[in-house]
Amino acid sequence: MLKFLIAETRRKMKHLKSQSSMEFFTLTGLAFLMVIIFVAASASEVKEFREQKEFFLIKDLALKLQKEVTIAASVEDGYERGFNLPEKLENIIDYYITTKNNTITINSSKTVFSAAIPDVIGNFTKGSNKIERINGQIYLNR
Repeated sequence: MLKFLIAETRRKMKHLKSQSSMEFFTLTGLAFLMVIIFVAASASEVKEFREQKEFFLIKDLALKLQKEVTIAASVEDGYERGFNLPEKLENIIDYYITTKNNTITINSSKTVFSAAIPDVIGNFTKGSNKIERINGQIYLNR
């Protein structure tokens, strides 16, 4: 009888050990799956954040240039101001500037922003720029 009880106890212990290991692997697998889902969701959010950041950088530059031209249009003849535009925004984002039909448009590979400006002669360029008002007309990089 004693042998039977010992054998039965050993059999139950082996069953408990295998059940514990199965539970451990199941919970570990679920935790790993949750981490993968979280990382995938975070990557999507990071991509969206970068796109929004790029849009706001482009928009900010367009509004700054619009303000430069608006100031030149509102002052008297003889106004002259020099300023620099970066080659790339935050050393990462390449952009292009177009001035046409009283509109300044700045675009990058992912976004575009346009702003209305007074009539100007010339274009903005990356690097050094000069804006002037002569005889009521605004000149860019004359």
